[in-house]
Amino acid sequence: MGESGFFSGVSVVIPVRSDEDPAWLTDLIAVARLECSEIVLVLESDADITAVRPALGGFGERVRFVYQTGDGKADALNAGLLSAKNVHVVFLDADVLLEPQQLSMVRALLQDPEDPVEFVSVPYGMRPPPFVPIGFVSGWFFGARRSTFLDLGGWVSGYVEDVETSKRITRSGHKIRVAPFSVKLRRPVRNPVTKFFSVLTSFGRR
Repeated sequence: MGESGFFSGVSVVIPVRSDEDPAWLTDLIAVARLECSEIVLVLESDADITAVRPALGGFGERVRFVYQTGDGKADALNAGLLSAKNVHVVFLDADVLLEPQQLSMVRALLQDPEDPVEFVSVPYGMRPPPFVPIGFVSGWFFGARRSTFLDLGGWVSGYVEDVETSKRITRSGHKIRVAPFSVKLRRPVRNPVTKFFSVLTSFGRR
């Protein structure tokens, strides 16, 4: 058992929009469940759960549904953060093409005995970043110590929630470690102009 009675594993939080491709979600869960002890799917308040459930197959009790009570991605991510039961939480977008061992690598960075950190951000692209950039927050793949993130107030709502959350974390004095690998996405980033500042710290794209 971990702090505050939580299990010492990893909770994965996935915000699910009503228009997400069920096949993408099924593939993501199939990989994630091998490296975490809990998956929390956060559905929009008016989402039809019957549209998502058939895609989940027999993934068992480790997959839970939570409805967000407000609007927007930050609200969905915070609903998952509050619902998670483990010491560490990893946030994944439903369109992430997750590969084996990527969750384990993020957990290892969070639990590094020589240089532990509270937050780990994963850039996106076809290749790993050629060097470790300045810390930033990636809303598509981001790991955190749950208690620390809650103390800071979680995700910040704003024009670009990734950037606003990054500002909150860095101002608090915490370090954001950037993973030495990148994650692939199944589609172009939504609202590329508003994501400009986040994209600046993502490397290896084609």
